[in-house]
Amino acid sequence: MYKNFDENDTSTDIGIVTSGVWQDGASTLETFFTSSTQYTNTGDYNVDIYRYDPANNASASVQFGVAYGHRDGSGSLGGKGATGDRTTAAIFGQLNSLINPPETTTFTFQDNTTSKQVYAIVLNRARIREAIEPGGWEIHLSASRQGNIAGVTGSLLKLIDDSSVNNGGNNFQRNFAPEYNVVSGSLIGGTTIKTAASAEGSKGSYGTFYPNLGVILLNPEKLSEDGHLQLITSSGSNSDDRNNRKIYNAIDDGNYFQMKRKEEITSTHYFVRATSNEFNATTNETYYTQSAAGTKNTIPGLATDPRTYITTVGLYNSSNELLAIAKLSQPILKSTSREALIKVKLDF
Repeated sequence: MYKNFDENDTSTDIGIVTSGVWQDGASTLETFFTSSTQYTNTGDYNVDIYRYDPANNASASVQFGVAYGHRDGSGSLGGKGATGDRTTAAIFGQLNSLINPPETTTFTFQDNTTSKQVYAIVLNRARIREAIEPGGWEIHLSASRQGNIAGVTGSLLKLIDDSSVNNGGNNFQRNFAPEYNVVSGSLIGGTTIKTAASAEGSKGSYGTFYPNLGVILLNPEKLSEDGHLQLITSSGSNSDDRNNRKIYNAIDDGNYFQMKRKEEITSTHYFVRATSNEFNATTNETYYTQSAAGTKNTIPGLATDPRTYITTVGLYNSSNELLAIAKLSQPILKSTSREALIKVKLDF
């Protein structure tokens, strides 16, 4: 027996759900792992980063990757008369095609400050779902491993986006909107921006953030600036500088990456009504007896006082094809003297 829903039997609402981005629903990473296998095979392009050590945890999955791109291929092997894939040029080209409009050859970090090199933090697509929550992430970077380089202090740099003061994002022509600036600041104890992007000086902001892509771009020239992080980015010609490893080391030494995602959930509520004269029979074999002649008869007592137990609700389309099943936590008694109202919720 099928029963159609009418307009009073359904309702729909939409809500925004936020949750931790990282594996197992965590919102903060304080330890980071890489894969020696991945680094050996494709490490000159990018470094994949895990929450758990993939060497001894089979469930470990990639959380995000880091990469370095340079328009001219600097910082990687290859070029005219040289052997190599110019991997940094490939990374730059991918990011440029993804984010910038056609015929763009540089990245812009705050107004007119442009750069032909870029660091990228790219979230694994499965971690993003719909989008990263603007104002919901903070990363700490440290150049402490460069302490043997003259003038490098190894100071800790805390970065967030400026969505709290940049309503709607930057007014730039990009393939994906919105775009927010990456600025120094912290979410701990409430959002605090240390220095606005417009006040960062001649080298521009620390980077840009694209919540719908799950991509954070960082400005190498700003990161290497005196008095700040001072992350030394090498960009030699036909040189295997592995700058992607440097930005990974800075994240690893920073020991803190908080991030949340947001997702729009559409919930449809179906009110399943079984009135007194409905659903009082069943095809369950225990409901019947069988005579010696093979005739199936309702068990005495149930013929005059029919009753069933509802355990499952099936939702069907107009062709009577089963689309969804709802299981009750315990059976509900149904009879001619009892009605049932069951609410089924579907989230999309």
